[in-house]
Amino acid sequence: MRNKVILYAILIFIFVTAQVTLLNSITIFGVAPNLVIILIVSISLLKGKTDGAVVGFSAGLCMDAVIGVALGYHALVGMLLGLLLGNINKRLFKENILVMAFCTFLSTYIFESAILFTSYLMGLKVEFFTILKTVIFPESLVNCVLGVIVFLVIILLNRGFLENEEKNRY
Repeated sequence: MRNKVILYAILIFIFVTAQVTLLNSITIFGVAPNLVIILIVSISLLKGKTDGAVVGFSAGLCMDAVIGVALGYHALVGMLLGLLLGNINKRLFKENILVMAFCTFLSTYIFESAILFTSYLMGLKVEFFTILKTVIFPESLVNCVLGVIVFLVIILLNRGFLENEEKNRY
């Protein structure tokens, strides 16, 4: 249990830090990838809804604190995303890369659309279909490809650290 909490805290720190520093200056096809979504999807698919919701909430809360927007919004959407994807965990082969790619694409699309819709509700003038076509769809594709690489690394970390903890527990 302790190894899992430490590993998740380190991953959240690394991913949020990379998201707000490195990836804001790097663009692929005109969009920056969202590592936080990739982390939430990876943990949710591998470990289930409880771990996915906790990581989604924690990573979202860190993003809210660093970005400086409404505190709790990314946390709420991340937690709901973790819960939703964690329920898929039991129905599919959880280490399947195609499932990960599809879930990352869909999750990015839903996550960014929810943020865009909320911005619209808050009174910002938003060209929904233009942003959908020029930002959200390309970001979903970039996250899909990058998510496969990150997912493989998290699988290796999962096998190395967390399975050793289960063996040493008894």
